[in-house]
Amino acid sequence: MRSRLLINLLLLLLAIGLGTFLFVDEIDQNGTYKLSNLATESITRISIHHREREAILERQDQQWRMTKPVDIAANQFRIKTLLNLLGTSSHAQYKTDGLDLEKYGLDQTNTYISFNDFKIVFGMLNPINQLRYVMAGNELHLIDDHYYPLLSSQIGTLIARELLPADANISQLILPELTLSRTATGLWQSSIDLPSDAIVEAIYQWTHKQAFAVHDYVQRESLGEIQVYLENVAAPILFSIADVEPWLIIARPELNIEYHFNLEDYDALLRPGAARPLSDEAGNETIQVSPDDFMKTIQSE
Repeated sequence: MRSRLLINLLLLLLAIGLGTFLFVDEIDQNGTYKLSNLATESITRISIHHREREAILERQDQQWRMTKPVDIAANQFRIKTLLNLLGTSSHAQYKTDGLDLEKYGLDQTNTYISFNDFKIVFGMLNPINQLRYVMAGNELHLIDDHYYPLLSSQIGTLIARELLPADANISQLILPELTLSRTATGLWQSSIDLPSDAIVEAIYQWTHKQAFAVHDYVQRESLGEIQVYLENVAAPILFSIADVEPWLIIARPELNIEYHFNLEDYDALLRPGAARPLSDEAGNETIQVSPDDFMKTIQSE
């Protein structure tokens, strides 16, 4: 009998000690306490640090742009997700004064995010409720673990999935098998016998198609090169066809990123009109598309 009481007492002490260590709060579990009162509209700069990697995002003309480690348009949806962190529910809050931050994985700031000057440091997961410990100012919080995977992912996760800037106007598109270019009068022309709607579709695809993912570049032997000239820009944007199995990968090695597409997108991006029979006299013949025809086709998409 005594041994059973002793065991029960030890288990009770263990539970109390574990509860103290894990800070499982029973007072405020309704999620009404917010991590921050900052308005998302006031945020103009976001910096993310994970281990040795740093990313900086800035709001420019109401659109978010990554400025470090590369200068490129940001994934607007993912940035909105990051901004939601400011108003996320805190399931428990504690003052950090006197706490042993090492117990919560907060002694070494390997992962943190700053919204303007407001810094949020990420710690370990609570093994009981799978909530994440974070430190904001002089407070320790427990929040849902929706944000750490995004902060710890590759830089490409925060980059826009389109190949070209949203306001891009292509003046010439040099693909491995053909060239599409616009004349001084605005006519689109192809270096091979290509139907006019195929020309329009190719330009549309290059300005609108979204990759299903953007990743860090992995060096491979190039399968082909692509040059995209934009209006009023002297130097082309250079792409490399990095892989076609099991999906199409189009890379920008100088930015250390690559775009992943379904293999079904190969013809749409790289072989316009491939599904259509070409003229037997294809070669140097030029097919032209007027600006009016081009806009009508685009608007019908």
